[in-house]
Amino acid sequence: MDASGTLLAVHADLQRFLSDDLVTEPTAEAIEALRGVRVDLSQAEGDVSLVRRVVQGRLDIVGHEVERRRGGAPEQPTGEATPPENAALLFSMPEILSDDVGGSRRPVAVLEPGPIALSLVDELDGIVSPAQLSGIQALAGLELSDLLEGLRSFEVELSGIRRQLHDRIDAIQDEIARRYRDGEASVDALLH
Repeated sequence: MDASGTLLAVHADLQRFLSDDLVTEPTAEAIEALRGVRVDLSQAEGDVSLVRRVVQGRLDIVGHEVERRRGGAPEQPTGEATPPENAALLFSMPEILSDDVGGSRRPVAVLEPGPIALSLVDELDGIVSPAQLSGIQALAGLELSDLLEGLRSFEVELSGIRRQLHDRIDAIQDEIARRYRDGEASVDALLH
């Protein structure tokens, strides 16, 4: 396994999908088995990608607050009425959460979240929950820095796992395509 991190240590499904013995020799596997593994890996990749996008949204919100404070805005003490600048945060959410961050080579398929996504969201909520985000302006500077670092680490780890899943999916897809190209498999067999 290339990815070293806490996520793989606690997620048995991710460990299984990224283990070296998932598909030891793609050329020796039956095509039906390869297709099944590809489906499982695609669902896992969809789960990881979905949670990664949620992490990026939370990173954008925390990063915006860090930048706001760098511009001289103070933290808001807990329990105070919402100041007018909080309204500006609310109205800037579409810009903060926009998708203008560069293109991805792969389209993002939105599938129903599976068990991996649900588990990863629980991990993410342990770093920063939606409730904490709603009161982000009341957090102390050190808390905000810790949140930003925790989210960045989580996103980096998810990105590494996602990359490994892509590599495995691509290898399996290449083998399936090779079999069709070389005549070892036929479309007619799928129809019968």
